[in-house]
Amino acid sequence: MAINIKAVQKVSWRDPAGFVAKKNGRIFRAVSTHKIADIQALFNAPWYCKGVADGWFPASEWLEGREDSVSDSAEFRWLEHRAIDFPCYPHEITALQLYDAAKMTLLIARTALEHGWIIKDASAWNILFEHGNPVFCDILSFERIDASGIWVAYAQFCRHFLTPLLLYRNAGMQTSALFVQYRDGVQPEQARRIISGWRAYMQPVLEVVTLPAFFGSMRQLRTSGAKHTPKARPPELVKFLLMRTFKRLEKHLDKLKPASSAKPTKWENYEADRDHYSTPDVLVKTAFVRAAVERPDIVTVLDLGCNAGEFSKVAAKAGKKVVAADYDHGALSRLYQQLRDAALPISPILLDIGRPTPAVGWMNQEVDSFMVRAAGKFDCIMALGLVHHLLVSERASLPMILEFFLSLAPRFLVLEWIEPQDRRFAEIAGINEALYSSMSIDSFESIFSEKYTIEKKQPLVAGNRTLYLLERKD
Repeated sequence: MAINIKAVQKVSWRDPAGFVAKKNGRIFRAVSTHKIADIQALFNAPWYCKGVADGWFPASEWLEGREDSVSDSAEFRWLEHRAIDFPCYPHEITALQLYDAAKMTLLIARTALEHGWIIKDASAWNILFEHGNPVFCDILSFERIDASGIWVAYAQFCRHFLTPLLLYRNAGMQTSALFVQYRDGVQPEQARRIISGWRAYMQPVLEVVTLPAFFGSMRQLRTSGAKHTPKARPPELVKFLLMRTFKRLEKHLDKLKPASSAKPTKWENYEADRDHYSTPDVLVKTAFVRAAVERPDIVTVLDLGCNAGEFSKVAAKAGKKVVAADYDHGALSRLYQQLRDAALPISPILLDIGRPTPAVGWMNQEVDSFMVRAAGKFDCIMALGLVHHLLVSERASLPMILEFFLSLAPRFLVLEWIEPQDRRFAEIAGINEALYSSMSIDSFESIFSEKYTIEKKQPLVAGNRTLYLLERKD
């Protein structure tokens, strides 16, 4: 039975060659009739097939002849992409991930060029992260090389990759926050107001920010006048010019590779710096988490407040698919750096759970919010050493925290309760310590037991901390 086109949710529409739609977790793409031959040639190209096998691109197939095919029209032909397993977007990734997304974009552009193709789009939103790996998802971006020798996506690449990384390097601005404010990247005029002094005249700032900002008014005059048609060039010269552009951009990019901070962030070295757990307590906690997630009815895990992923890795090594979330950029960067060298099914996501990433795009319909995407997605949520932070930093009550977990609908919770008398609790509560004096492990258990059954409980030696495995009653 064909899927009704009116029943799918359209999530992209800017490309005249087609659009993306989704339904029940499946990803469809409508391809305009004039683009079908190119896409079929792309699917048949050995270099593209190798890219699919290597994880550069999601696998895709035409839907004609399938029982569940989408109804075709005279305008489009439909295909289905393999859905990325909980994708992470530009407003949810670290600067190092954005750097790797830029490197992949240039690698794909160079590879395509060698085989007679070019990518017309270089948007950071075309790269989705799955289990820590970048995946290029915009197949309609591929076109045959024209005779101009000009990369039409050059300015977009600068706005989406080089300029945010420049602002991260020179002004300490989080790249993820920039994509919430500027969906289509940062304009050179905006960056020029931030990067000043001698830095503005050093490469790559000079090419990417200063000169485009200086000549901005002239650029507007050119675009408002008669359309300029680039002169046709010989194919060998076209490839040479484009390859030179890619190599120059890669040289700029490598200067901006995010390095480990000279001053670690607050939670970056948490595992080494913690002095509130004894060695036996760490071993007990690790064993408790491992035993909890090894249950066969747990396949997907969300680790909230993961720090550098200590327990995310425990779950991943137990064969679970893990989304590891934390708001500390340094800690999450450290986890991502480790994932670059070790193949584990962990997707790091930069997330302040008190202020989850919002829906973005036209009418907030192009990318769903984290809460919408996460609801019902995970069998188990781990929140180890998080509840007391929500009590203090968000002033959320225990019933509100329970409601938050229920909204995500996990069957299991692995939680750590920390008594207000605990030294670390008192440190973060500060002058508001008295507000939490009436809270106790009994009040925690009473509230959470309304909706969850305590399957397992493990006090730690320190005395003020207790681990729980909870199962939802319904």
